[in-house]
Amino acid sequence: MAMMALSLLLLACGGAAPEQAHAPPAQIASAPAGKAPHQPPGPPPGLAMLTQAEDLGSSWRAELAGGWEAQGSSSDPTCPQGALPVPASPFLMGSASLHAGRDEQPVHRVILSFFCMDRTEVSASAVANWMAKEGRTPASVDAKNPNASGQVLAGKGEHPAEGVAWQEASDYCAARGGRLPTEAEWEKAARGGCERAGAAERCDVEDLRAYPWGADAPTCAIANHQQVGPTGPRLCNEGTLPVDSLPEGAGPYGHLNLGGNVWEYVLDVWHPKVYKDGRMADPTGPDSPGSRVLRGGGWNTFSTNMRVANRFNDMIMGSAAGFRCVYHGTQSGAPDLVQPVEMVTLTGAVRKEDGSAVTGRALYVTAFDAAETDPHTGMPAPGRSPVAEVRVVLSGAPVQPFSLRVPVGGSYRISTALDNGTGDANMAASGSGGSGHLADAVTVAGPVEGIDLVLGPPPSRRQHHAPPPHTPGH
Repeated sequence: MAMMALSLLLLACGGAAPEQAHAPPAQIASAPAGKAPHQPPGPPPGLAMLTQAEDLGSSWRAELAGGWEAQGSSSDPTCPQGALPVPASPFLMGSASLHAGRDEQPVHRVILSFFCMDRTEVSASAVANWMAKEGRTPASVDAKNPNASGQVLAGKGEHPAEGVAWQEASDYCAARGGRLPTEAEWEKAARGGCERAGAAERCDVEDLRAYPWGADAPTCAIANHQQVGPTGPRLCNEGTLPVDSLPEGAGPYGHLNLGGNVWEYVLDVWHPKVYKDGRMADPTGPDSPGSRVLRGGGWNTFSTNMRVANRFNDMIMGSAAGFRCVYHGTQSGAPDLVQPVEMVTLTGAVRKEDGSAVTGRALYVTAFDAAETDPHTGMPAPGRSPVAEVRVVLSGAPVQPFSLRVPVGGSYRISTALDNGTGDANMAASGSGGSGHLADAVTVAGPVEGIDLVLGPPPSRRQHHAPPPHTPGH
C-alpha cells in the first residue's frame, strides 16, 4: 500500500500514544501544562461514524427552501466529447452533520450557471501524452502516475492521473479548452441541484444528497476507498481503479468516481470560513494566494471522506491527487470576500522515548483543529481532516527537527508518527515505528518554537473493534 500519508487518526487503537509530560517554554506560553485552552466540546469519537451513512436531516433549515425558476434552455452549449451537462439551477452546499468539519458550515444555497464536466477523472496516459507533447516533466514532489520521469505505471494508463500538482492540472484543462471546476461546481455535480429531488421548483431537505450515488453508506461496489470493519481498516483495492469503473456509484448527472479513487483538485483557494448564507451566484472562492481545495476522497481514505460536502486541501502531504475539467461554466461571480489565511510556522523536534536514533521510511508531524478533537483524549474525531502536515527528512540522528506551517489564530493538537517499514495487515505502516502527541493544544497567535514531540512504542496489535492508528490520505 502506498504510504506517502497523513499521520494520526490515532488511537482508540490497541494502545495510546504517549502524551507529552512536559511542555517546552514556548509551548507553555501558548498552552499551559495541565490546562488545555477553552474550546467547545468536540464531536463524538465513536468509530461508528466511519461506517454509518451521513445523516443530513439536522443540516436542513426552512430558510433554505426558497423557490427558483429554471434557467436552462435549448441554447445551452453542447458538451465536448467525454463531458456531461450540469443544468443551471440552485443547489444546497455544505453540511452541518456530525460527520462534517467546521469548514463545511453553514449549509447555504448557491445558484450556478450551466456547465459541462468530464464524466471521468483525467487518465494518467492523457496527462503523460500531454506532458510529452509540451516537453514537460512532472513538477509535483508527490508524482505517482505518471511518475517523476513522466512515465505511466505499467498497466495503469487508464487509471486516473495521481500525484499531480495543481498548476499541472490547471494547465492541462486550459490546453483542452476548459478549466478546473470551482468548488461549488464540483459539489453540485456530486450532490445534484434542487431540481433533482422533492419539488422541482424549490429546494427541499431531499436535495441534501449525502453521497454522489444517494443516501447509502459507501461500499466497495460504489466507491474505491478504505472501509473500517470489526478487524480494522480494509482497502477496497491496493490503489486506483480505471477511470470508467464503478458505474453503480455514478453521481446524479452521470459522473463517475466523484467519491474515492483519487482526490480531485478544484479551482478555489481553500479558506475555513468562506461559507455563508446569501453567498453570491457562481462563487469562485477567495481572490488570494493559498493552498488549493481537494474534493472527493481517495482510494486510501475513510468512508467519511466520500461525502459530497467534505473539504480537504493540498497543505497535506501524500494525498492521492488527480482532477477532471469543466467547460462553458461562468466565472462571473465576484470572489468571496474573506481575510486571506495567514500562515505561521511551528518549529520543534521529534525524539524517541528510549533515546535511540529516529530511523525509518518516513516521519510525519500533523496538526488537527483542536475543536474537532475529543476534549477528553485529545484525539481527532474519526474522518476529520488534518489542518496541515509535514514529512520530515530523516537524518538518522536521535533528534529530528521539524517545521510546520499552520493558519494563525487556531488551536491545534500536534501529533507525530514514524513509518519504519514494518507495517502489515494488523498495523498501519505510518505508526509502525511509534507515535506520540502533545498533551495540550497549542494556541497559535504567532510563530511557536521549541515544540517537543516524543515517539512512544507503536500501539499493540489491534484488538477486534479497534480503529486504525492512522489512515493514509486523511
